[in-house]
Amino acid sequence: MPVTKATIRAVTELTARRAQASDAAAGDGTVFSAAGAWPPLAFLADGADGPARTEPADGAVGLPADDAAGTARELLGATGTMRGLDSALGLRTKRTLQLRERWEAGLPAEAHGVLTGDPAACKGALDAWAVKRTRGPTGEMPVAPAKDTEMVPARAPAMRTNWLRRFWGHPVTPETGPWVDRDSPRRRSSGKWASARRR
Repeated sequence: MPVTKATIRAVTELTARRAQASDAAAGDGTVFSAAGAWPPLAFLADGADGPARTEPADGAVGLPADDAAGTARELLGATGTMRGLDSALGLRTKRTLQLRERWEAGLPAEAHGVLTGDPAACKGALDAWAVKRTRGPTGEMPVAPAKDTEMVPARAPAMRTNWLRRFWGHPVTPETGPWVDRDSPRRRSSGKWASARRR
């Protein structure tokens, strides 16, 4: 399933904004992708009303809320076919939180679960869900639901790679560019830059 340019642009722009915010706050380099965080935000924008519907579209999601859920399904469908990549999107809500049936039906299969109000049990269930859906690498979710938590959107991506050659460290201090004067542990292998191969 192809991913449209609009989807790629929306995810890339969110990645860039988060990278800028992280660098400004921490003063360190950041490596990550918003491809994991973007789909839950898109589904939430689609299911919301009022400012909660318009603000993500203007900011984090970067697309009209009416298009958000369909675009999120497109992205999930594409990443779901990538060899070496396991990922899941989940939503946990309290039983008392009423969801629109049509919106809930548009979530990925087996995405919706229940928060029982027992923090330890909910945390354990989220962790077990992540382990199952990523086949192991995501052992613990970085969230601990409280007794009064009403909703937890979750995303658990895991990429397995196989390196062609073993690495050895080679520190580099760039003289120009955004990383000037920062020590960087660049990795090399057998005199050549190593590359990744999906299993």
